[in-house]
Amino acid sequence: MAPLLQIDPDATALLKALQTLGVQAEALVKAAAKETAERIQNEARGRVARATGDTAEGITVEETHDGTGYVVFVNRASQPGLPQWLEFGTKFIGARPFLFSSAAIEVGGHMRRVAEAVQDAIDAQGLGD
Repeated sequence: MAPLLQIDPDATALLKALQTLGVQAEALVKAAAKETAERIQNEARGRVARATGDTAEGITVEETHDGTGYVVFVNRASQPGLPQWLEFGTKFIGARPFLFSSAAIEVGGHMRRVAEAVQDAIDAQGLGD
């Protein structure tokens, strides 16, 4: 007896879309990561305790060495320990967090930006229909 229903799908277009999806999603997620890093930088600059403003100016965003994302750090050449002393405190001064608290504020926004970036990549491949 012959089968009542026979399906012979052609998955060529789907496989091609899935192959390019990763590359496109990576670029969009990296752009979202840059926005998050810059937001953390701006927030931290506004929160850091100031005497001269050098620490705030030293809050920097750079691309990671492997090129997959961004890192926010404090570069203070004249007093390299000062950002850590401010962030965590010492036995002489209490902690005045500015960097990690700024990053914590951005967690929700970053997750939303990444989800939107992935969805945009899916939509661009025509897989979201």
